[in-house]
Amino acid sequence: MKITSIEISVFEIPMYPATTQVVEIAPAPNLRWRQAFSDGGPVPVQVIRVSTDEGIDGVCTVGDWRYTEMSWRQLAQLRALAIGEDPLDRDRLHSKLNTAGRFFEPGWFGGFDNCLWDIAGKVKGVPVAELLGGAKKRIQAYYNTAGSTADELIRDGESGLEAGFTVLKDHLAFAFDENIRVFEHFRNEFGSEIGLMHDAALAGYNYDEALEVGKALEPLDFIWFEEPIEDRQHENNVRLCELLDIPIAGAETLMHDPELGELWLKTKAVDILRVHGRHGTTPLLRSAKYAANLGANVEPNAYGPLFGIVHAHINCGIENIDWFENAPPSNGAEMGEEIGLLNPIRPIDGWVTYPDAPGWGAEWDWKQFEKKRVGIL
Repeated sequence: MKITSIEISVFEIPMYPATTQVVEIAPAPNLRWRQAFSDGGPVPVQVIRVSTDEGIDGVCTVGDWRYTEMSWRQLAQLRALAIGEDPLDRDRLHSKLNTAGRFFEPGWFGGFDNCLWDIAGKVKGVPVAELLGGAKKRIQAYYNTAGSTADELIRDGESGLEAGFTVLKDHLAFAFDENIRVFEHFRNEFGSEIGLMHDAALAGYNYDEALEVGKALEPLDFIWFEEPIEDRQHENNVRLCELLDIPIAGAETLMHDPELGELWLKTKAVDILRVHGRHGTTPLLRSAKYAANLGANVEPNAYGPLFGIVHAHINCGIENIDWFENAPPSNGAEMGEEIGLLNPIRPIDGWVTYPDAPGWGAEWDWKQFEKKRVGIL
């Protein structure tokens, strides 16, 4: 079997903003910023198709809801090196493309790699989850709460519970001491039976604040403390892992580079390694095996490629993954349907399973796909 062509379809879908705003929270010389998001609008979304001489195609989104595009130069490089190759020899192609993409961002051909897994599953007649190990048939999802005040967050969390979720994750962006008060409020409101997680990506903690927050989360029995400080503060992340009992989930801003993520695990700068299918299933599986040898988990971030389908397979297929992150975006399934995907992932009573069909098992309305497409690369 040989790869004969690689094509990208381009869509424009209203979703999260393409740009991030920042708010100054501390002046120079100790300048600090916090992320803020404006209203969304149409952004380009790409779907890649890899065709073969045996009529078996692999199809996947290039990225997910934020990281969606392959540049013309990357696509030209991909075609030059991959056309004519065996799509089932994923390790060879990964090594070849990784070498050629020295000046590209690591993970630049992740969507292509995911197409190869789709082809492999179709050739063998099994879902990708089974190729990855078939660890479980379903996985528990957690709900990301939204709101600008504590009361709004609690009301949204209650909506998540009504939908069947029993684990909630916050992204509190108040000052650290106010966040601590809200954590206690959450635990009192939701009770001891509901799982809680704290993601500090929007909080902008310094090391001392993160340490105090971590100590406050422990008696409240939070499941994990995510991205307590910037990932690249390696030594301070190591210190936090040493001093805190609550598991630290991190390296999310490094997850496009599996070798860096594995280094953070090896040096105990994180307890749980964040990964993402948009960078390719082949390197993600490698990181999962590396983590398993250390007795650690990898946990995919966000909804994932193919509007949740890729992460549903990955999270169910690999043993050392415990959770499916249901958002962002909250309307991801509707986005997929807009471009013709008939079976995007929707958690049922807080649980997710993968399509039980060969490859990724994505089902498409190709007429809708072509109707919504605005360009072909």
